[in-house]
Amino acid sequence: MSESVVEALPQIGHPFQGGIYAGKTTHANAAHHLVVLPGEFNGTWSAAVAWAQEQGGELPSRVDLLILWQNVRDEFRSTWHWSGEQYAGYDEYAWVQHFGSGYQLFSHKDNGCRARAVRRFPIDQLTNSVISATA
Repeated sequence: MSESVVEALPQIGHPFQGGIYAGKTTHANAAHHLVVLPGEFNGTWSAAVAWAQEQGGELPSRVDLLILWQNVRDEFRSTWHWSGEQYAGYDEYAWVQHFGSGYQLFSHKDNGCRARAVRRFPIDQLTNSVISATA
Protein backbone atom coordinates (compact mmCIF):
# COMPACT_ATOMS: atom_id res chain seq x y z
CA MET A 1 0.00 0.00 0.00
CA SER A 2 1.35 3.46 -0.86
CA GLU A 3 0.28 6.83 0.49
CA SER A 4 -0.43 9.99 -1.43
CA VAL A 5 -0.53 13.49 0.01
CA VAL A 6 -3.06 16.04 -1.20
CA GLU A 7 -1.99 19.62 -0.57
CA ALA A 8 -4.59 22.37 -0.04
CA LEU A 9 -3.04 25.52 -1.49
CA PRO A 10 -4.01 28.98 -0.22
CA GLN A 11 -5.54 31.41 -2.71
CA ILE A 12 -3.82 34.72 -3.44
CA GLY A 13 -5.60 37.66 -1.82
CA HIS A 14 -7.54 35.53 0.66
CA PRO A 15 -7.16 35.37 4.46
CA PHE A 16 -4.51 32.87 5.51
CA GLN A 17 -2.41 32.25 8.64
CA GLY A 18 -3.39 35.56 10.30
CA GLY A 19 -2.97 37.75 7.22
CA ILE A 20 -3.53 37.88 3.47
CA TYR A 21 -1.88 35.22 1.30
CA ALA A 22 0.36 36.90 -1.29
CA GLY A 23 1.87 33.94 -3.15
CA LYS A 24 5.14 32.07 -3.23
CA THR A 25 8.54 33.62 -2.62
CA THR A 26 12.07 32.49 -1.88
CA HIS A 27 13.93 32.87 1.38
CA ALA A 28 17.18 31.25 2.50
CA ASN A 29 17.36 29.37 -0.82
CA ALA A 30 14.00 27.65 -0.26
CA ALA A 31 10.45 28.15 -1.50
CA HIS A 32 8.07 29.79 0.98
CA HIS A 33 4.47 30.96 1.20
CA LEU A 34 4.24 34.71 1.81
CA VAL A 35 1.60 36.30 4.06
CA VAL A 36 1.20 40.04 4.59
CA LEU A 37 0.01 40.82 8.11
CA PRO A 38 -2.68 43.36 9.03
CA GLY A 39 -1.74 46.85 10.13
CA GLU A 40 0.81 49.32 8.88
CA PHE A 41 3.48 51.59 10.24
CA ASN A 42 4.92 54.95 9.20
CA GLY A 43 8.36 56.00 10.37
CA THR A 44 12.09 55.39 10.19
CA TRP A 45 13.61 52.11 9.06
CA SER A 46 14.83 51.00 12.50
CA ALA A 47 11.44 51.79 14.07
CA ALA A 48 9.75 49.85 11.23
CA VAL A 49 11.99 46.82 11.85
CA ALA A 50 11.05 46.86 15.55
CA TRP A 51 7.34 47.36 14.76
CA ALA A 52 7.31 44.40 12.32
CA GLN A 53 8.85 42.16 15.00
CA GLU A 54 6.17 43.27 17.48
CA GLN A 55 3.56 42.12 14.93
CA GLY A 56 5.13 38.66 14.87
CA GLY A 57 6.71 39.17 11.47
CA GLU A 58 9.46 41.04 9.71
CA LEU A 59 9.86 43.58 6.94
CA PRO A 60 9.66 42.02 3.48
CA SER A 61 12.73 41.37 1.37
CA ARG A 62 13.09 43.09 -2.01
CA VAL A 63 11.88 39.90 -3.70
CA ASP A 64 8.92 39.76 -1.28
CA LEU A 65 8.05 43.37 -2.17
CA LEU A 66 7.90 42.46 -5.87
CA ILE A 67 5.56 39.53 -5.09
CA LEU A 68 3.40 41.79 -2.92
CA TRP A 69 3.24 44.48 -5.61
CA GLN A 70 2.38 41.93 -8.30
CA ASN A 71 -0.24 39.98 -6.36
CA VAL A 72 -1.78 42.10 -3.58
CA ARG A 73 -0.87 45.74 -4.29
CA ASP A 74 -4.43 46.81 -3.40
CA GLU A 75 -3.59 45.91 0.22
CA PHE A 76 -0.99 48.75 0.24
CA ARG A 77 -1.15 52.51 0.08
CA SER A 78 0.27 53.91 -3.16
CA THR A 79 3.47 55.22 -1.56
CA TRP A 80 6.97 54.13 -0.48
CA HIS A 81 7.31 51.08 1.79
CA TRP A 82 10.42 49.84 3.60
CA SER A 83 12.07 46.54 2.86
CA GLY A 84 14.09 44.67 5.45
CA GLU A 85 17.20 44.89 3.27
CA GLN A 86 19.94 47.42 3.75
CA TYR A 87 21.62 48.97 0.74
CA ALA A 88 24.93 47.15 0.23
CA GLY A 89 27.95 49.17 1.25
CA TYR A 90 26.01 52.01 2.87
CA ASP A 91 24.76 51.20 6.35
CA GLU A 92 22.61 54.34 6.52
CA TYR A 93 20.40 53.32 3.55
CA ALA A 94 17.75 50.62 3.00
CA TRP A 95 15.67 49.54 0.01
CA VAL A 96 12.13 50.83 -0.51
CA GLN A 97 9.37 50.10 -3.01
CA HIS A 98 6.63 52.36 -4.32
CA PHE A 99 3.27 50.59 -4.46
CA GLY A 100 1.93 52.85 -7.18
CA SER A 101 4.71 52.55 -9.74
CA GLY A 102 6.46 49.38 -8.57
CA TYR A 103 9.85 51.14 -8.52
CA GLN A 104 12.49 50.09 -6.04
CA LEU A 105 15.09 52.57 -4.82
CA PHE A 106 17.09 53.09 -1.66
CA SER A 107 16.31 55.66 0.98
CA HIS A 108 18.08 57.04 4.02
CA LYS A 109 16.99 55.06 7.08
CA ASP A 110 16.06 58.25 8.95
CA ASN A 111 13.40 59.09 6.35
CA GLY A 112 9.80 58.22 7.07
CA CYS A 113 8.24 55.49 4.92
CA ARG A 114 5.32 53.12 5.36
CA ALA A 115 5.89 49.51 6.38
CA ARG A 116 3.93 46.26 6.39
CA ALA A 117 5.02 43.12 8.20
CA VAL A 118 5.14 39.72 6.52
CA ARG A 119 5.55 36.11 7.54
CA ARG A 120 7.08 33.38 5.43
CA PHE A 121 6.25 29.71 5.83
CA PRO A 122 8.33 26.97 4.21
CA ILE A 123 6.05 25.35 1.69
CA ASP A 124 6.49 21.86 3.17
CA GLN A 125 5.44 23.23 6.60
CA LEU A 126 2.05 24.27 5.26
CA THR A 127 1.08 21.07 3.56
CA ASN A 128 -2.42 20.54 4.85
CA SER A 129 -1.98 16.84 4.51
CA VAL A 130 -4.82 14.54 3.74
CA ILE A 131 -3.29 11.10 3.50
CA SER A 132 -5.18 8.52 1.58
CA ALA A 133 -4.18 4.90 1.15
CA THR A 134 -3.98 3.53 -2.36
CA ALA A 135 -3.54 -0.09 -3.30
